[in-house]
Amino acid sequence: MYEKHHLMGKDFFNINEIPLQILYREPQPEYPIHTHDFSELVLVLNGHGTHFTRKNNFQVGRGDLFVINGDLAHGYRDLENLHLINILFDLSKMDLPHYDIARSPGFHTLFTVEPLLREDSRFSSRLKLDSIQIDYIRELVDRIETELREKKESYRYMSASLFMQLITSISRFYSEISHSGDSNLYNLGETISFMEHNLDRTVSIKELLEVSHMSESSLLRAFKKITGISPLNYHLRKRIEKACSLLVDGSMSVTMIAYDMGFNDSNYFSRQFKKIKGETPVEYRKRNSWS
Repeated sequence: MYEKHHLMGKDFFNINEIPLQILYREPQPEYPIHTHDFSELVLVLNGHGTHFTRKNNFQVGRGDLFVINGDLAHGYRDLENLHLINILFDLSKMDLPHYDIARSPGFHTLFTVEPLLREDSRFSSRLKLDSIQIDYIRELVDRIETELREKKESYRYMSASLFMQLITSISRFYSEISHSGDSNLYNLGETISFMEHNLDRTVSIKELLEVSHMSESSLLRAFKKITGISPLNYHLRKRIEKACSLLVDGSMSVTMIAYDMGFNDSNYFSRQFKKIKGETPVEYRKRNSWS
């Protein structure tokens, strides 16, 4: 029905600026199916309409908040006074500090799991904000837009900090409404959060099944779709990523890092590290050393 086209971040984000942009769609016009090389966070303020992909139609209305990854072909049609805010962003280029957001089940569900499994779940696990939450998020978004538009002193820093506050707030909202454990998508978010809490040891598939409340075949299938790899392989890669930061820090020996990350054998740690990173821990440290 519609011709597919691809939107580029360079047409929305200024060069040497933070890859973050606020677009107010009041109202949102019908829009043909398209993809883009960035992500967007959508908050529906009023009205209703159809958010569609190549496979499904999803009805959206006031309070719906969801993330769209750029490679998902999507569009809008059959709109009735649909007002929304599009927050365009590229996390891979924002260089934000992670701190402990990776331990939030709500964050992983909203930003990682739900966008990739939306077609399977038929949008049943979207985040639905109430009026107070809508006003709170709208105020944050307006402050980000003001910073980006007025470009006062340190506006990039302020914009990034407000965006981090936005991510944290909606992640908490999702966790607060989804803690009952009856959502498979949220259970997957909790599973990823559990892994992030346990990067200093090996986790078992039995533990992951208990956290996810899923069968082994279902967990493996869902994880492959989300990450492209098995849950245990994903956890191992996360442990290696943390080891990389410790190697660059330089205050611990390779053996100490191996034991600190739950590897009882430093030689085994080095083999796993090389399998994933393509070089030994010593080589990685030398290549990334400041000295």
